[in-house]
Amino acid sequence: MIKGILFDLDGTLADTIEDLTDSMNYALTQLGCPTLSIEQCRQMVGSGLKNFASQALPADRQELHPQLMDLMVSRYAEICLDKTMAFAGMNSTLVRLRAQNIQLGVLTNKNQEPAEKIVHHLFGKELFDPIVGLASGRKVKPDPQTTWGIIEHWGLHKDSVLYVGDSDVDVRTAIAAQVRCAACLWGYRSQEQLEAAGATVFIRHPEELLALLQA
Repeated sequence: MIKGILFDLDGTLADTIEDLTDSMNYALTQLGCPTLSIEQCRQMVGSGLKNFASQALPADRQELHPQLMDLMVSRYAEICLDKTMAFAGMNSTLVRLRAQNIQLGVLTNKNQEPAEKIVHHLFGKELFDPIVGLASGRKVKPDPQTTWGIIEHWGLHKDSVLYVGDSDVDVRTAIAAQVRCAACLWGYRSQEQLEAAGATVFIRHPEELLALLQA
């Protein structure tokens, strides 16, 4: 029986890609670098800002990496709620899950401050405990250590935890942590990409989580 569900944020709980793209393109423009399309950014997010910035910069401009990160972080703090929204059906599904006494948490490679800001804005402060983003000393997904820390915080066994995410990183996180995984198809990766990472269970709408718990 599933007693706890861990959610990725970007592409899983919320559609954040436009604000991420706008922030990155602002930073790139400030440094005189080419901008990116939403689709290009969609394929780059998921492994943390450091990796996003590396991929966004041209190969011959990697020395600008620290400045790009600083500019992007500053801009994103200003606009991260402008176009970001919860995916359809997510809020009602989360409320129904909590009504079943399912523990809900967020584990994201987004920096801690914007992760909390977005989750609290879209879903309130009562649904998720904990909300875990990137911070000093934390390893990025797919390293399993933070997942195990959350499971310990909940007082649960990994066999009773489900991880829900939309990317290959999320699938590999679940596999590394030895927890069950539901790969969502409304996010930023294709089913083929998720299958290549090892996903075997797919959901096409948040409400399918409710049926999955009964299976």
